[in-house]
Amino acid sequence: MKLARLIIGLIFFAGGLYVLVGEHFAGTSEDATVNARLYVVRAPIEGKVALAARSVGSRVNAGELVARVTDERFDTARLLELERDRDAQQIELQRIAAQRVALSQSRAGFETQSADYRRGRIRQIEVRIAEAKAAQDAAGARLREADAEFNRASELSNRGVQTAANLGRARAAFDVAQQDLQGTRERGKYFETELAAAHTGVFIGESYNDAPFSAQRIHEIDLRLAELSVDEERVKARVLQSGRQIDAERLRVNRLTSAALSARVPGVIWDFLVDDGEHARRGQDLVKLVDCNSMVVTAGVSEALYASLSVGAPVQFRLFGDDRIFDGTVTRLGGSGASSLYQNLAVGPSPQHMQRFDVTVTVPELARQPDLGCAIGRTGRVIFSAGHVATIRKFLTRYGL
Repeated sequence: MKLARLIIGLIFFAGGLYVLVGEHFAGTSEDATVNARLYVVRAPIEGKVALAARSVGSRVNAGELVARVTDERFDTARLLELERDRDAQQIELQRIAAQRVALSQSRAGFETQSADYRRGRIRQIEVRIAEAKAAQDAAGARLREADAEFNRASELSNRGVQTAANLGRARAAFDVAQQDLQGTRERGKYFETELAAAHTGVFIGESYNDAPFSAQRIHEIDLRLAELSVDEERVKARVLQSGRQIDAERLRVNRLTSAALSARVPGVIWDFLVDDGEHARRGQDLVKLVDCNSMVVTAGVSEALYASLSVGAPVQFRLFGDDRIFDGTVTRLGGSGASSLYQNLAVGPSPQHMQRFDVTVTVPELARQPDLGCAIGRTGRVIFSAGHVATIRKFLTRYGL
C-alpha cells in the first residue's frame, strides 16, 4: 500500500510539474490589463458648467446628458434689434390695415353719394327731355299757325288786297317758326344724348366735369387702396424675412449661449476635469469618459515571446480571481517604449510594463459578460498559445465537470 501511495503521489507530482512547465513554455504575458479608449468631453462655448453626472465610475448610455454649459453673458443685441424691426413692421401692417378699413368705409359713403347723384341727374335730364318735347310741340303749333298766316297772306297778296309788307312779315314769321321747331328738336336730341351718357356713368354738360365729385373721390380712393395693397405685400415680405433672420439668430444664440453635452457611446465616467458650477473656457476639457465598446487587453511580454507573435494570432485571456477563459486575437504589436500608445487609453502603463514589449489583444467575449461589460482596470494573464491548463479545463467543461 505504501508503494502504491508513493507511485500515485509521483504520478500527481509529475502531472503537476508537466502542467507548470507546459504553461511556462506555452508563452504567457507578464501582466495584462483590461483597457479601453478614452474620449474627452470639451466645452464648445464659454460659460458655466453644470455636471449631470456626479460621481466617478457612473455608467452613462449613448445620448445621455453628461454636462451643460451656459453662457449668461452672451451679447444678444443683434437678436433684440431684429425683433424690434419685426415688431415695427407688424405695427406698420396694422396701420395699413386700419387705413384700408377707413378708406373702404369712406369709399362706401362716396358710392352711395355717387349713386344718389346719378339717379338725380338722370331724373333731371329726363325732365328736361320732357320739357324739350313740350317746347317742340309748342314750336310745331306755332309753325302751323305761321304757315296758315303765310298762306292767307299769299292768297290776299295775289288778289291785290294784301300789301307786300304784310306778305313779307308773314313769310318771316313762318321762317322763324320753322327755325324754332328745328331748334327744339336739336335740343331734345342733346338731352337724349346726355341721358344715354348718364346711364353709363358719364355726365356731360357745360358747367361740370364728366364725373361728379363723389366719383372722382372713389377713383382717388381706389388708387390709394391699390398703393396700400402694394405696401402691405412689401411689408409682409419684410416681416417674413425678419422672421427667418430671427430664427437663424435665435438658433445661433441658443447654440452659443447653451450647449448640452451628451455621451456619444455607452461608457463610464472616468474623471472630472472641472467642478460643478465652475466657469469653463471654450475648448476646455470637462469630463473624461471610457468607451466601453472599445475594450481591449494590453499586455507586456518578453522580447523572445514578442518576436514569435504576429497580428491576428489567437490567444487566451483569464482574469485573476476568475476561472473563465476567453478567446482573443492579437491586434497590435506596440513593441518597447510604447508609452505614446496609452495617451488615449484609460489605464496607463506601469514602469515595469514599459521595460517589456507591448501587445494589444481584443477579447470580444468580455463585453458580452454582464459582470465584465466595462471592467476597465481588471488584470489577468494572456496565454499566446494553447496551454495545458486551458486544454484540461476545456476537456472538463466539455464533459460537464
